[in-house]
Amino acid sequence: MLDRHGKPDGEIAGTDTYSILPGGQWITHDVDVVVGAQHALVHEVIGGSHPDGGWLMYAFDDSAEPGLTRLSMHDSELLLLEGDGIRSWFHIRAGPDHMTARWERSDGSSWTTWMAMRFDTLGEAET
Repeated sequence: MLDRHGKPDGEIAGTDTYSILPGGQWITHDVDVVVGAQHALVHEVIGGSHPDGGWLMYAFDDSAEPGLTRLSMHDSELLLLEGDGIRSWFHIRAGPDHMTARWERSDGSSWTTWMAMRFDTLGEAET
């Protein structure tokens, strides 16, 4: 995590697991992480068509309602996630066994990076 000046302000550790659902049209993403001192469990479902292009991304956590964001291909190696006041850039080909992500928040007039992450592959991908 980064503070509002871009300096490290905490650690992020945990696991992300992706699986293709039957039919091959939707993907599940399970998150079990500790961000700073806060434990987060999230289940996301990715697929379908977002009205603005890309895919729908529903996030289920301890909130009363699921969150909805849009996931789209920005170019052949970059995914863009966009939601209400947040966005994230996922570099899916950052290295042979990892991807990176930069999370940003908007204050209404500019974007500030608040998380920079690296995802390392721990095992064989599911087929």
